[in-house]
Amino acid sequence: METATRTSTRRRRPVRRKPSGIAIERRQDLRDAAVRSIAKHGYAGVTVSMICEEAGFSRGLIGHYFKGKDDLLLEAIRAMSMDVARANQAAVRAAGKDPRDRLHAVVRSSFSPPGFSADQVAVWVALVGSARWSPSLRAIYRDLWRGYRAGISKLMRQAAEQRGIAIDAELAALSFSQLIEGFWVGWAADPVAVDRARAEKACHLLVDMLLSPAVGPQAGD
Repeated sequence: METATRTSTRRRRPVRRKPSGIAIERRQDLRDAAVRSIAKHGYAGVTVSMICEEAGFSRGLIGHYFKGKDDLLLEAIRAMSMDVARANQAAVRAAGKDPRDRLHAVVRSSFSPPGFSADQVAVWVALVGSARWSPSLRAIYRDLWRGYRAGISKLMRQAAEQRGIAIDAELAALSFSQLIEGFWVGWAADPVAVDRARAEKACHLLVDMLLSPAVGPQAGD
């Protein structure tokens, strides 16, 4: 009897249901609409009405799939950032085993679809501009760049070892990542002055310079 009583009064754990196909599709539609809205209006300027109008949904639909506007915007930025990361990873895999070729592949991916688009660049610039005042955005930015730079640093170190040179791989990775980001920001502000093709060429040049014994950052400097 006592066991039965304890069993009957024990709280049952709620069963988590897998989201339906429609729910997954709606969430994706809203994320895509949020990305386009951020690209048009900036992170701080986006409203629920803008997102719903962009998606073609009623205003109340966001509440069915997200906790609120901020939750949707953060998820949209994470998803967009992961799309860019996957494009870079695919480019690296397709480049073969040579680490220098892989670095150049990351450069090409950073300035061509699917890793580069007007909306992606605009959203990234919005993330950069808002991260200082938003702990959630700052965490996304920090985590993405730490992982990215770690991967670039590894490739820099491997490429230098192949060429028999010693470089500061972490400093090389920092220079590489910030140059690409700087060109993204510049292209978003003035795509005429910051030509995409020339920006890509400059980044390729940086890779070659960093891996040059006479120019690259020396280990221990």
